[in-house]
Amino acid sequence: MAIIMTRVDNRLIHGQVAEGWLPALKAQEVVLVCAQNADGAFARKMWRLALPAQYGLEVMQAAQAAQYLQKSSPLRQFVLVEDLSGLKDMIDGGFAPAQVNIGNTRYEAGKKEISTGVYLNAPEEDFVQGLKSGGVKVDLRALPSSVPVGRLF
Repeated sequence: MAIIMTRVDNRLIHGQVAEGWLPALKAQEVVLVCAQNADGAFARKMWRLALPAQYGLEVMQAAQAAQYLQKSSPLRQFVLVEDLSGLKDMIDGGFAPAQVNIGNTRYEAGKKEISTGVYLNAPEEDFVQGLKSGGVKVDLRALPSSVPVGRLF
């Protein structure tokens, strides 16, 4: 597999991804994983417009992405997941990330701020801790040039 990064960011494609992460990692394809609108033509067009033309784009739901990413690809793939539940669904489907960057998660009642822009509830904290104890490298940072927050809780 040619997966170079798995990032959780509820904003999906935006400036930090398109202008920061993708060029720094020399990505060739973005695999965008979202629960809703993965099959919607309008949403796909909007994401395509937000992404510079030199990057390939695949948009799919978690189960489909888990299968897709298990196949060998010659492309340097940047996996962009909308939320931690999507990442969990992917892992349950056989996806095995080596590293996960958590860039931004939505604030909701019952969640606490772990880092700037990252809000987690207790089950999400447990999930992230499980990733770490399972050998997945997890960090929190907005850009590749940012200092990663290694100790999460």
